[in-house]
Parts: sequence; C-alpha cells; structure tokens
Amino acid sequence: MLIEQLCLKIEWWWCNCFDLEKDINQIQSRIGKDIVILNLMGLGGAASEEVASRIIKRSQWDDLAGNLSRICISFRPSMLSRNQVITGEILQIDCHVPAKDDYIAYRIQSRIKKLIHNYEIGARKYHFYGQLGELPTMDGFFCAGSRYVFYATI
Repeated sequence: MLIEQLCLKIEWWWCNCFDLEKDINQIQSRIGKDIVILNLMGLGGAASEEVASRIIKRSQWDDLAGNLSRICISFRPSMLSRNQVITGEILQIDCHVPAKDDYIAYRIQSRIKKLIHNYEIGARKYHFYGQLGELPTMDGFFCAGSRYVFYATI
C-alpha cells in the first residue's frame, strides 16, 4: 500500500510539472490581486473584469487607448538544454504605460519580480531570468519587460 501511494505521488509530480494554462492563470491572478500593482495601474478598487482586461494573458491586444496601462503575460519559445528531456520554459511579462509615466513601468516590474521570483506552482518554481529593458510599443506609450524561467521534464 505504501509503495502504491509513493508511486502515485511520483506520478502526480511527474505529470504536473508542465501545465502552461494553469501557470499563466495563477500568475495572472497573483499579479491581479496585488494591491501595490493595482494602485500603480490606477486599478485600486476596480471590478475584477476591469483588472482582467488590463492584466492579460497574451502579448498583443487591440484596445489600448487613452492613458490606460496594461500588463501582458505570455509564454515565449522553450529553451533547449543539454538534457533532451528537460526544457527551459520562458514566461515574459511586459508592462505598457503612457510615455510620461515610464517610471511606473519600472516600479510595476520591480513589484512583479518580488511576486514571481521563486514562486512555486505545483512542482514548478519560477526564477527571474532577466530584464528586457525598453521594448517596442504603441506611439505615446512606454514598455518595460522581464522574463522568468522554470525547467520542465517532457
């Protein structure tokens, strides 16, 4: 009986080491519930639908207008490793703000690093993989990005 339980636990861990949908949903939720980030984005006290429309799970959108800021969370292509059964999975988080508020993007990125670095989801632990500096965005806006990595067994 004990061996069966141990095998089930190992199987659960092994099978749960790669679930991108679960990860991106939990990361969006973690960022979207953080009062510091919400206040920096002007979303303090906003409805959950408004928060979800401004902290999105994709890298592109078609409705950014006015003075609205946006956080985009998306996965990038996997990295190969020396071991063919292990891949590095990259999560990129970009923060778009009106150009006059460029410092806000850096403050948001600093807060995101505190929330996501060493954050565990199941058997996966995210680590800060570096900042991307200023990224291209719409005219009149400023974008700063960062990346996080976890290693998965395929």
